[in-house]
Amino acid sequence: MVFLLAFSAVFFTTDSEAKGGYNVWSKEKIRYLNSRIISDPYNPQLHLLLANALIEDDLRHEAKQSLKMALDLDSTFAEAYCNLGVVLHGQGYLDEARFNYEKALSLDSLIIEARAGLGTLLCRGKDQVQGLGYLEKVIELDPEHLGARYNMAVAYHKLEDYKRSVKHLEVLISFDSEYPGARASIARSYYSLGLVRLQAEQPHLAVPLLEKAIFYEGDNSNMQFALGLAYLANENLSEAEAAFRFALEIEPEYIPALHNLGTVYELLGRQADADTIYSRVRDLAPHMATIEAIKDTKYDVKYLVE
Repeated sequence: MVFLLAFSAVFFTTDSEAKGGYNVWSKEKIRYLNSRIISDPYNPQLHLLLANALIEDDLRHEAKQSLKMALDLDSTFAEAYCNLGVVLHGQGYLDEARFNYEKALSLDSLIIEARAGLGTLLCRGKDQVQGLGYLEKVIELDPEHLGARYNMAVAYHKLEDYKRSVKHLEVLISFDSEYPGARASIARSYYSLGLVRLQAEQPHLAVPLLEKAIFYEGDNSNMQFALGLAYLANENLSEAEAAFRFALEIEPEYIPALHNLGTVYELLGRQADADTIYSRVRDLAPHMATIEAIKDTKYDVKYLVE
């Protein structure tokens, strides 16, 4: 019988969330399992179950002791190595966590949570490529393992493979639209793809990507500004005006958005509105002494890159 912790539930829960209220059920499980261990002290599975109950009650130190006892009783207990790795990982003991994940997998290569934990640990360090190999295997074995899919998407983003990041996040959101961090992550990946297209002077390809980014994170001034630049490059002036104005609603003193809004007004023949905007820019950036200096200022899209 296998008694594995759900890696994502343990590792992705913050301390403040975990502490929560008084967990009556976990307290009762702890009492019950302690009584079972008194009558059967050499049963490693009971110590593993007690460790899981202690983790549910945020008693991580005591859980580690129970897991170590399980391993003292059975040094080939792969599930105990896995769960000890999860606890150590959550506490920041990365080298020790890696040892326990690898030990678990050496004993049982099909333990998904050990593979997911090791992959996540490696991806968050300097071994993203190796970590992705572990996480890809997790998804192959369990396509609905959302923790592994999320961490894989984050790793692909770090490697600037934004398309794969988007692919995995779209699948994740199809399973759970409220998965913590998923919407912000997919917004950043779409945004990064849009910036790549802007830098390549392909604004017509940037627009749908940036619109997708804003669908997931509409209150981001940089995303609204980038969309405005794409619209402006496509000569869609009314859409550009709206995007720059949205950026300014979020961040009223966003000078590049103000400057480009003034440019849009000039192109629309609304010179009075343009002059008003340029005056605001001059007030916010006094080093630009004249309206002409303001008009001649260029903003490189590279500064938007994360």
